[in-house]
Amino acid sequence: MGKNEIRKEMIMEREALTQDKWSAMSRDIERKILKSAAFREADCILLYADFRNEVETAYIIETALVEGKKIYLPKVLDASGNNGMDFYRIDSTYELVDGYYGINEPVAGADRLFLYEEHKEEKILMFVPGVAFDKSGGRLGYGKGYYDTYLSDKPTILTCGLAFDLQVVDSLPLEDYDIRLDHVITESTSEDEIAKFVYKV
Repeated sequence: MGKNEIRKEMIMEREALTQDKWSAMSRDIERKILKSAAFREADCILLYADFRNEVETAYIIETALVEGKKIYLPKVLDASGNNGMDFYRIDSTYELVDGYYGINEPVAGADRLFLYEEHKEEKILMFVPGVAFDKSGGRLGYGKGYYDTYLSDKPTILTCGLAFDLQVVDSLPLEDYDIRLDHVITESTSEDEIAKFVYKV
C-alpha cells in the first residue's frame, strides 16, 4: 500500500477504538514512559497534545510539569499550515488554546520559544505523534512533514514515537527525507526495551 492508503486505514482503526480501550492502552504507555530513564533524566521535553485518538499525553505533561521539567508543545506557524511549526514552553495545560485543525497549542511568545542552540548540550526528549510506525523507527505522519523538517538539523534530540500496537507494521514506504525515530513505545513494549530507552552518547 502507498502512504495515503496506509494513513486512511490506520486512522480508521485508531478512531474505531472504544473510549475504554483507548484510555487503558494510553495508561499502559504513559506508565512505561514515566518509569523510563529517558523521562527521569530529561532536561527539556517536547511533546504534543493528543488529537483524534492518538496516544493520550495529558498525564505525561502534568507529571513533567509537577516535577519541574521544561515542557514545550508545538504550534503551527500559520493557518495555512505551510510554514512549519515551532515549540513553545508551557507552565500549565490551562495555557493551551485551540489551534491548527482544532489541536490544542501553546500561545506563541518570544520568551517561550524553544531554541535548540541554547539547549543542545542538555538532555532533550521529544515524543512524536504519527499515523503509523514500523519496527525500524520509521514514521508516517499526516503528510505535512512538520516533524521531518523540524528534526532535520537537531541531531541530539532523543526521539520517541508513541503508538498503539495496531499502528506498528513491519515496514513503511519511506523517502530519504523521512526521519527515523530512536524509539517507538506501545502498550506491549517490554521492560527490556524500556531499559534501552536512553540518551545518545
